[in-house]
Amino acid sequence: MSIPSESVIIKAISHDIRREILRMVNIEPRKFTDLLNFFDISTGKLNYHLNQIQGFIMKNEETSLYGISSLGLKALEILDMINQDIQDTDQSLLKKAFISQKEASSPLALQGINISIGMICFFIIIHILLSIIVITDPKTPFIVPFLLAAILIGEVLILIWLFRIKKSIPTFLNRFFKHLNENQ
Repeated sequence: MSIPSESVIIKAISHDIRREILRMVNIEPRKFTDLLNFFDISTGKLNYHLNQIQGFIMKNEETSLYGISSLGLKALEILDMINQDIQDTDQSLLKKAFISQKEASSPLALQGINISIGMICFFIIIHILLSIIVITDPKTPFIVPFLLAAILIGEVLILIWLFRIKKSIPTFLNRFFKHLNENQ
């Protein structure tokens, strides 16, 4: 079984941080802390990106410097070819592709709102059940029903806010993509 080189290379260069790491270590080997300070991201994120480009970069264990490998040089050549071959006449096509890729991700925003609405509804049900238990128990301290009522009111207000956001997201996204299309 052969390894699908296109998929491996495309995944490695699919993120701007990884592309920049390749360019940086091609100029001169860098330490982890140099990269960390340059990108101003968490150590976990930098480790993730470095793991995604293993084989494209190599770490010298003696000096702890990251350098470019022969595979990394090929990936940079591919990036250079991509950037050189995009003509001004292709910019409108590139923009169309960009917009269609962004439009494909718009259901994710709605999905996140729907998940939030579901979670709030779950908490509301739990707090209603707790309120019923608290109200029927004569030993409940006086303040507890008021605290539960305040929490319940807060959750209902958050739920209303989430429904308003959910209702306005399609309009916002349509205006956003229309604006992008007009500026082609």
